Amino acid sequence: MIRPIALAGAHMECRWLKETVPVLTDLLAFEKIHEEPGSVTLKHPNTDWSLTVHEGGTDTPAKKMLNHYGVRVTTKREVDAAYDYLTSRKDEYGLPEIRPPAFSHGSYSLYFLEPGTNGWEIECYEDALRKETGGIWVGGVRTPHWETTLPPERFPGRGYVPQAFTHGTLASTDIAVSGRFYTEVLGLEVVRARQQVVYIKHPETKSYIVSVVRAEPPTGCSPNFRFSLEMESPAALAGAHRWLGSAGEALGVRELGEIQNDGKVSYFLVRDPDKNWWELFAV
Repeated sequence: MIRPIALAGAHMECRWLKETVPVLTDLLAFEKIHEEPGSVTLKHPNTDWSLTVHEGGTDTPAKKMLNHYGVRVTTKREVDAAYDYLTSRKDEYGLPEIRPPAFSHGSYSLYFLEPGTNGWEIECYEDALRKETGGIWVGGVRTPHWETTLPPERFPGRGYVPQAFTHGTLASTDIAVSGRFYTEVLGLEVVRARQQVVYIKHPETKSYIVSVVRAEPPTGCSPNFRFSLEMESPAALAGAHRWLGSAGEALGVRELGEIQNDGKVSYFLVRDPDKNWWELFAV
């Protein structure tokens, strides 16, 4: 089993950075922390993990809303305010779809597509957290992902404040097979939410991933759509790579990349049974 020290980051692919990045910074409170040709790395100020956005150009395939990312606000009123604000600026930011707020699986949320075709959720668990067991269900992911609540003046003029970048999603063909890979190979925690849905998280970090069985078999995304697991050291990374290389087929690994170094970190990519990509890295 691999033993990561954190679920440390997410990656997504858009068509054009100049269209997508303003949506994330102006509408979802992300801040730019690094930029290089073809990619921008963002971070929410109240969240530990990062989001790297890769530019794919005109031929970037459209994603389905089910493969989305989410931020969280504290009240249902804020979700309603976010819907009004996004709707009023739909043309300005090129948002092709905004769904009205609705209750779903314990959250009150709205979903929208940014112009790079990625889905986003603005969620709230205000009602669920009023229940005695609301905070402990599905591994406690509904509890606040922040230590200090950001005040309205931190994100003024919108009527809502995204308090955290909470989650991403993955497609699964067989949740039992996928769940074993997440736990027995990647060393993550898996909590079953419903028959065909599990929540994946690292015990030391609040961020999580929702894995859902899809009606259609997953076709797999570009390596630019992946989640990043941090290893304790380059030696631990090399050990994980050797283990996956020797036992990969039996473990369900579909593809294993070579270890690379970009001058700052060492990393490699691995593809799971559902054709989803994961990145393991060490500083």
